[in-house]
Amino acid sequence: MTIREDADLHRAQRAFRCVLDAFAHPGTVHQLVPAPENPASPVALDASLELVVRLFVDQAVTFCVADSESDAVAAYLTSETHARRVSLRDADFVVVPARADAQTASEAVAEACRGTLVSPEKGATLLMGCARLADVPESGEVTEPAVHVVALQGPGVEHENRFAVDRVDWLRARDARGDEFPCGIEIVLVDPEGRIAAVPRSSSARRLADPASDLARDAATNPAPGLDPSTDPASMFHVKQSTQCSATKEQMFHVKHSEPVPAMPGASGASPRAEISVGAGCCPPAGAQQGAPTQSPDNATPAAPAATAASAAKGVR
Repeated sequence: MTIREDADLHRAQRAFRCVLDAFAHPGTVHQLVPAPENPASPVALDASLELVVRLFVDQAVTFCVADSESDAVAAYLTSETHARRVSLRDADFVVVPARADAQTASEAVAEACRGTLVSPEKGATLLMGCARLADVPESGEVTEPAVHVVALQGPGVEHENRFAVDRVDWLRARDARGDEFPCGIEIVLVDPEGRIAAVPRSSSARRLADPASDLARDAATNPAPGLDPSTDPASMFHVKQSTQCSATKEQMFHVKHSEPVPAMPGASGASPRAEISVGAGCCPPAGAQQGAPTQSPDNATPAAPAATAASAAKGVR
């Protein structure tokens, strides 16, 4: 074995260990040992993606290339790895170069084999290139331009792991598949700098909202002081709600603390104030005749004194 072959072997071993760590900790970014450029490789296949492809693709598996110029890449991989090229739905490994457009990448994810309940290991693995892959700090602030933050949960993740990537076409297509475990696909993201991240089939992935859209939404729901409340739906809701509450309290106050009611003719005295709750008197008392007027407590004729009643009883006898 020559020195160059020995260096390539050790580089491949370290790269395989790195990929295993990426699958053991989904959603975390790991760094491969940079591989030298191969002048014979096609332009669509960068050195980092080729290194990862060589870890999996050999004569025992099948592969497919999802790219506008897939023939050149497929011919090169066939000659280098002795693997057999098949259709997208039958491939064990699907290679998606970084330059592949969103439609091509989405179709590759959507049509990749998901395996069966009897043989879930037949689910495909997508080796997808991307332009930029980076860690997301604990603060959640990403300074890289034109990147999307993806959050992963599931086995191997304590709470939530996040990473930043420049493309999310694969994520939308993955969500649209609706695979049920144990069926599904694995995705390995690789950028030209040798950074990789793994998304196993057992993980749930979602794209976090962009900071710009969050600020716009916060400005719409929480306007700055001094803005006209009539132009803000949230402010209009609070104003209407406050007015309704104030009107109800005011009605209760006037009913309970109204002015003394003048005494009716024949009444012994007037009530100092009418303590009638809201809604009282809307229904006639039980046993009242239909159509007969009802009397309020203030204008009702008081009962005769006990002495007058007794005198009338004696006169009858």
